[in-house]
Amino acid sequence: MKQGTAVASQTLCTPGFRGMPPPLAPSHGRPDPVFVHDEPAGIAHPHEGTPSQFRPTLLDRLLAAPSAAARRTAVTEMLGASGFEWLGYGRMRQVGDQVVPLSFCVSYANESWVRRYFHNGYHRVDPRLPRALHSALPYVWTLKTLREQPAPQGNGQQLQRFVDDLDACGIHCGAMLSLPGQGHERGYVSLLSHSRESAWIDDAVLGRVLTLAMCLHEFYSRYAPPPAAAASPHSARPALTPLQRQILALLANGLADKQIADRLQLSLHNVDYHLRRLRQRFGVRNRIQLMQAAARDALPDAGQA
Repeated sequence: MKQGTAVASQTLCTPGFRGMPPPLAPSHGRPDPVFVHDEPAGIAHPHEGTPSQFRPTLLDRLLAAPSAAARRTAVTEMLGASGFEWLGYGRMRQVGDQVVPLSFCVSYANESWVRRYFHNGYHRVDPRLPRALHSALPYVWTLKTLREQPAPQGNGQQLQRFVDDLDACGIHCGAMLSLPGQGHERGYVSLLSHSRESAWIDDAVLGRVLTLAMCLHEFYSRYAPPPAAAASPHSARPALTPLQRQILALLANGLADKQIADRLQLSLHNVDYHLRRLRQRFGVRNRIQLMQAAARDALPDAGQA
């Protein structure tokens, strides 16, 4: 176990810890994304399941905890015992070749890093996401291994900024897991450390990582869904029309405007009109942002178009 573990539970979400820059604030003109939230205060169906059903101790502690603060204590204790300083839990959805954030809990996170991550769109170039997605095991990484990853086409500079910002926030290694969700959704658990090497992440540590990640995923996906604002940030807006949903589904599938027009037997001018209206509806400026916003608004599978 690496040194410094004993203080981990005292330094979670503490701006300025180990020289981290202060968190970005709304005064910068960039408020937190609507899908970023703290741990839900209440839980549903805490006694679901039979008494004989096996549940890990951590999950039982989370279900029995009388408050969100008590649950944070349980998670923080195990996080510290695992040797990590920070933990992030989020849900994302695959839309075409894009990964779209749906919700992200910051109760145990490095807040400076979370804000930088989403404000700068690092989830579009984060090499940890596909690595975790295609393995049932935790993906263990260091800044060195991330710097050696090939950059997505045309995104070399953004990948470099991504790694540099990790370093600037005092994050130097970690482990990430991807866990199954509903449909095209996945749960992602990211554990982060200020340690510059990863040799201390041995089999015993990985065992704790797996237990912690699976208990959190079970808890959040089954007993404590994210707040309504995070789960469906556009729910207060008028419902999409069937034609708008078809256009968005085809857009998410990578079709160009002319292909969408041909598929739906519309004029190119008509497609352009609907896309402009959709961008106005979601308050976005381009196609990529429109795809991301639509995915968070329950975009149907492209096959339904």
